[in-house]
Amino acid sequence: SQCEKLLAMQKELKTRNFVLERKISDLSTTTGASDPMSAAHIQNLEHQVKQKDEELAGLYKQQATNAQKMLSLSEKAQADAKLLEKKDMEIRTLQTASENGDERVMDAMRVKTTLEGENAVLKQEIESLRKNIEEAHKKIQALAKENQVLVERILKMKNQQADQMNQMNEMYEKALKLAQENATEAMNNEKYGGLPDKTGIIDKIAWQRNFDVQLPVRNSKAFVGHKGQASALAFDRRGRTLASCGTDSVVRVYDVKTTTLSDTLSGHTAAVLDIEFSDDDKMLMGAGNDARAIIWSNETKRQLLTLTGHTSKICACAFSLDSTKAFTGSHDRTLRIWDITTGGCRKKVQCGSAVNYLSVCAGGNIVGTAHLDASVRLWSTRDGQEVASWTDIHTRQATSVEFSNDGIYAVTNSRDNTLRLIDIRTYNSIKVFKDPNGKYRNSHNWNNACFSPDGKYVVAGSSNSELFFWDVKTGKLAKRLRSEDERVTGQTGNTTCVRWSPNGQNVVSCDNLGFVMFWTP
Repeated sequence: SQCEKLLAMQKELKTRNFVLERKISDLSTTTGASDPMSAAHIQNLEHQVKQKDEELAGLYKQQATNAQKMLSLSEKAQADAKLLEKKDMEIRTLQTASENGDERVMDAMRVKTTLEGENAVLKQEIESLRKNIEEAHKKIQALAKENQVLVERILKMKNQQADQMNQMNEMYEKALKLAQENATEAMNNEKYGGLPDKTGIIDKIAWQRNFDVQLPVRNSKAFVGHKGQASALAFDRRGRTLASCGTDSVVRVYDVKTTTLSDTLSGHTAAVLDIEFSDDDKMLMGAGNDARAIIWSNETKRQLLTLTGHTSKICACAFSLDSTKAFTGSHDRTLRIWDITTGGCRKKVQCGSAVNYLSVCAGGNIVGTAHLDASVRLWSTRDGQEVASWTDIHTRQATSVEFSNDGIYAVTNSRDNTLRLIDIRTYNSIKVFKDPNGKYRNSHNWNNACFSPDGKYVVAGSSNSELFFWDVKTGKLAKRLRSEDERVTGQTGNTTCVRWSPNGQNVVSCDNLGFVMFWTP
């Protein structure tokens, strides 16, 4: 290398310099100063020595420079060695990573193989599910066809039943017409009141159509029946007896013919909110704010049963048509079915909302309930299962639901100041009853509306103790009545209940001032 060459030249120059110095020394010793040739030769040699010294100095400088370069090269070599070592480590790391990567690739290949196997299984399962879905679609299509056939058969059967019902109605109409033609003018209310009570729908129609139902025109009598509010009214099945209840915790019984008080029944410890006679007129039931229902004997006026179990006030009560069961509706959001023989609760039905009112359909198989959440529901009287419900016919709480005597229609009342007519055969709301002048005001949470015995009219009580009558066929307001009794008109009373007597001769109402009012044609 260049460094080695420089060292060799330096060594050679040192040797030559040493030789020249020896020669100079020898010459100085052997020759005198007077020899000009020798002096010149010595000067020449000194000049050469000087040149050689200069060359040697230059070489030394060159050597120092080279040494510096060698040092730099050495440092660079060391740095390169370290870098090389680092690169070797990185290479070893990469080799290790590569080996690990190979293992990962192998693992990934194994996972891929496993997933491919699972995917193949899933494909088989998907294919199997697809076939099952296709089979299910085929079954659904077959069931749809069968359902269509069944629907057609049911419609055909319903049409046949409707035709049979029309034929029966025609037969009954002919029989009734013949009975009316043969009736004498001497027939009076006492005679009609003695007719046997019927529970069949057609028999009820036949019995009640013998009466000439007319709209009342005046408030013929008004008296204070209760201290505080009079809550509800009920007629017995012949229309001879009227019962009322109120916030004074008692039930009062009146003779309808004389409008005089005949009995006062006690037992409740708080306001009595509803009252009802059994269909055989042997019992009378009251429902109260004390969360109890009490059943009295209508003959002896003694307590027979006390029904307990509700956790809030009972707003409504009714009997089954065979008088073996009782129904109560409460603000604890339940409807209860009771066994009158034992006094035990047969069924507790969760209604989803507080019950304001209930009544039993003329056929005896359905009980209707009106609720705080503005809904109206129908339930089976046999097992308490929900039959139908309406949640959008009213915008404020429903205060009552009553059925027509033929069992075909139901009328509901609400705090939204409208009444709705529902066809029980189709469960459709078919008419809305309201006052075109906006004067009808339902201001009580269990204020009811009811049908006339012949089903031609609907009556409901309003504020100021007024009554409003609507024609069921046309849906129009037929009459609006207000009492002329100064005791009533001098105060602002709100109707709480209205009842049409079974013989069609009286409409009776009560209000929150305690008045009981008879309205007559």
